[in-house]
Amino acid sequence: MTNEEKQLYYVNLNPISMDAISPVRVNDGQLIEYEIEATLDEKKELEHLLHETQAHDVELGNLISFRHFDDEIGDADKNEYQRGLGTIFDELYRLGTEETKAKIKEIHLINDEDVGQDEPGL
Repeated sequence: MTNEEKQLYYVNLNPISMDAISPVRVNDGQLIEYEIEATLDEKKELEHLLHETQAHDVELGNLISFRHFDDEIGDADKNEYQRGLGTIFDELYRLGTEETKAKIKEIHLINDEDVGQDEPGL
């Protein structure tokens, strides 16, 4: 496979394995998998984005330190995590198969103004 060829991958947003993008469907009824078509570079970029977002989620869950008593730090972490998730869903939509795009639209995780930018005729 060359760097420019697209391949099917499956992405789940399970917090434990969020940054794992698999060429094989997991078929676990508990997970929502998003099917995407991506080049190796696009896959690496998405993995990096998933890893960065997951890192902010881990910071939010850091209950051992006293950081969680600082509202400003907690709010900044929450905002970064939410911004990261928004960017992830934008990328999942951009790279997604028709099924994935429909799934994301159905659960309203894409901004309607953004949808027309990627699809001809909208």
